[in-house]
Amino acid sequence: MKKKLMLLCTAAAAVSLFAGCGDADVTESTVELKRNGRIVEYTVEDFSESYYDSDELQSYIDSTVEEWTGANEGSVKVKRSEVEDGTAYLTIQYDSAETFSGFNGIECFAGSIVQAQSAGYDFDMDFVEIDGGEDDQEDSSVEAEIQPLVPGETVIEDDDLKVLIIRDHVNIRVPGKIAYISAEHLQVEGGNTVIADEDDGSADHDVLLYVLYK
Repeated sequence: MKKKLMLLCTAAAAVSLFAGCGDADVTESTVELKRNGRIVEYTVEDFSESYYDSDELQSYIDSTVEEWTGANEGSVKVKRSEVEDGTAYLTIQYDSAETFSGFNGIECFAGSIVQAQSAGYDFDMDFVEIDGGEDDQEDSSVEAEIQPLVPGETVIEDDDLKVLIIRDHVNIRVPGKIAYISAEHLQVEGGNTVIADEDDGSADHDVLLYVLYK
């Protein structure tokens, strides 16, 4: 759906959809993984210059969701869709990472390291070890300290780790404390949120980002 919506946004010259965590303070692209395996995606973007109005946007979103769910397995629910004070807000809930991936056309996996390996994901790389942050996961304002690189063969020995893997340049929130990430030059806030660099058009969206957490 995201690719279809992005086409609409381009035509409207305003809305570019973004994912988020469902919190009132979410202001940047974010994908949140819930403990029950669901993915929650939020959209908040400028809609002030759009040639489309909120009713047209709502109609397009509803028809796209209905079309996809009618032809595919998986639950996709629009939890919020509105335009307020020149800003578009969209919240979509997916019943799994697989549904999120199929609906958006974005590669995404959530599960244990063993499950990820069985699915064909490779851990033969160096990971950034994350140390610091607050135990209180609700406090997302504290940046975690990035530690030296750790080889994948060491990382996969920790049976307590779970992983979210996504091929996109978005912020990510997981239901636990982040232990390792697969890319440098990223911030980790509050112990459970990866903050992607601001996308100036040069970001590589074809790189898989691994977020390992406990």
